[in-house]
Amino acid sequence: MSLKEFNFDPVTAIQLPLSERVLDRLGDILFASDEILDMVATQHRFPDDASREIEACVRRVYNQVNELMKKLTD
Repeated sequence: MSLKEFNFDPVTAIQLPLSERVLDRLGDILFASDEILDMVATQHRFPDDASREIEACVRRVYNQVNELMKKLTD
């Protein structure tokens, strides 16, 4: 069986505790937020109001998700 055949989705994997499933999805959000911040950082050569606003909003999301993950793992 290849990894492609094994389609594991932590959201529907009820054998995992809810906290682990939530942490998995929060990790996805954190990863995506970090990627967005990287994209915006490459745009800094030509910053505009939109990119500054996107960066501020995404940074807040990143920080909030990071804090929530810390609370759930303590």
